[in-house]
Amino acid sequence: MCPYTLPQTLAAFHSFYNFLTTLPADITPAVILSPPPSPHGWPSLTASYLSPLRKSLSVISLLQHLPYIDENASGSTQLAFQTNAIDFRGPSTQWTFDKSQIEGTMEPVGAGVIPEWVVCLTSGGRDGSWLLLDTREGTITDFIQQERPEHDEPGEDSPDFWRAYHTLPIPDFLEEWKDKYRSLEWMVVPENVHDAVIIRNDKAADSKGDLEVDTIINTVQDEPIK
Repeated sequence: MCPYTLPQTLAAFHSFYNFLTTLPADITPAVILSPPPSPHGWPSLTASYLSPLRKSLSVISLLQHLPYIDENASGSTQLAFQTNAIDFRGPSTQWTFDKSQIEGTMEPVGAGVIPEWVVCLTSGGRDGSWLLLDTREGTITDFIQQERPEHDEPGEDSPDFWRAYHTLPIPDFLEEWKDKYRSLEWMVVPENVHDAVIIRNDKAADSKGDLEVDTIINTVQDEPIK
């Protein structure tokens, strides 16, 4: 795995979010917010404020400098199927801290123990992706509660169970997600708040399903980019 560096990680996320603005979706440049040009990043994301997460200094620094998709933006801001980026600046995070409900809202259920140097950057519910960024290994792991892991080990009873899921170096992982959109394996459905991203599964589709998918593809391709 490639070593973790903050500048490389920030560049990878800026690139990925900028790519999302080229899709016919509700994620526009206006809803992607960057921290002020300060060594401390987002002024509201202090170590004290983020302390309920119980994370390492490397994670705190990352969260202080990441760009965020504004959770108050209108329309859908899904990054992938049933997957939303966590806006650590937003009111949902404050509510989660106040209620002490990290698990299930800011960390996945059933993943095992998430170490202090690993942070979850998305909320995926039962069917979407919980992206776990490891600041020691420089990787992202795609934990999906309702899917089988990519590897047999670590087992489900292990505290490291989440590590059995698909994992790549941070830049490679985000490039892979871009490629899923480019290949139309993933498709944006404009103006659909609840299912804004769908997955095309040719192997599982019957002839009727293929027809439906082709109709959706044509609709998406005809939509103007916002």
